[in-house]
Amino acid sequence: MNRINRFLAVFLAAILIMSLVPITQAKAEHRLFAMVSGTSSLNVRSGPGTGYSWLGRVKGGGWVEVLENYGDWYLVNVLAQSLTGYVSSRYLKTAGGSGAGGTAIVNNPVPGQFLNLRQYPSLTAPVLGIYYNGAVASVLSESGGWYYVQIEGKLGYFRGEYLLFAGGSGSSKAGSVYSANGGSVNLRSGPGYGFSVLGQYRPGTSVSVHLQGDPFWYITVGSRSGFMDKKFLRLGSGGGDGGGGAAGTGIVTHTGRRLNLREQPSTSARVIGQYAGGTELIIDSQGVDWCRVTVPSTGAKGYMMSRYLTLYGVPGVSTRRVVHPDATFVNLRTQPSQASGAVIVRVPHGSIVNVVAPDGAWTKVRYNTYTGFMMSYFLK
Repeated sequence: MNRINRFLAVFLAAILIMSLVPITQAKAEHRLFAMVSGTSSLNVRSGPGTGYSWLGRVKGGGWVEVLENYGDWYLVNVLAQSLTGYVSSRYLKTAGGSGAGGTAIVNNPVPGQFLNLRQYPSLTAPVLGIYYNGAVASVLSESGGWYYVQIEGKLGYFRGEYLLFAGGSGSSKAGSVYSANGGSVNLRSGPGYGFSVLGQYRPGTSVSVHLQGDPFWYITVGSRSGFMDKKFLRLGSGGGDGGGGAAGTGIVTHTGRRLNLREQPSTSARVIGQYAGGTELIIDSQGVDWCRVTVPSTGAKGYMMSRYLTLYGVPGVSTRRVVHPDATFVNLRTQPSQASGAVIVRVPHGSIVNVVAPDGAWTKVRYNTYTGFMMSYFLK
């Protein structure tokens, strides 16, 4: 009888282990970290609400791993304390895997229809919410045309065909890797030294800083996003200035010829430098035709044609939302001037435009089939 009981115990344990494998793999596929933001300390509770008992707190800038979503509350692991509990999602900024940090805007081709937020990447998955054109989500990762996003405190999946992408987080800053002894620095898969190494980078390598946690920052280096100890990072100049694009990094594409750096976004503008393929760049502002860039090796600033650049940490197409204080319209003009630029079309408040070339007070944009200039003040 004892032998039979031992056999049954082993058999049931084996079944239990097998049943847990898919769940573990599914969670590892989208491991999500978040930084405490907007408060000096965040309470951790035993349940998803202020009525539950207090378990502890996380300091501002501290990192947690998000395990489950309960509406406006997340079940999290506090990494520095080995504490598990519930926190309010309004005080967290999330970081994800490759491709994270961007913004997705719902853009259904049929006005008035909505887009489903799915529990997992399938058209038959349960619907977590419905969103109409203009709704904005934070992109955490992408796979097979499905985008894992955070929107209004919820985590789920959108189909990419119904989205516009508006670049990295508005708070992203240009920076670079620093090392006192000149050695390479590890980029890690999570905000701690116990996480796996994604890559190693030499001092001076350009990065985009998305979240400045303590002690790890969430950054993008080339095509990879991950975490690096802040003591090995320095914030640099040349971040976006509102002229039409999110800060990122890039290189001059290898074509066998040097690429001109110009004073203005025009092939007739004065050439202020020429750079070979592989030259590292900080992308100050991105456009379809031109990018405003900084060359870290020389400190030079100017414009390069986008077609000859390989970009990292920025969207495929830079977009902006038209915002008028009175919610009316903004004029698209033939020239970057109110005096000499004729009005091509009135663009309604809330419309999405593509940035063609950033240029200070005016931005060259494309709206539907029209291309012209719009005052940068009205582009967000």
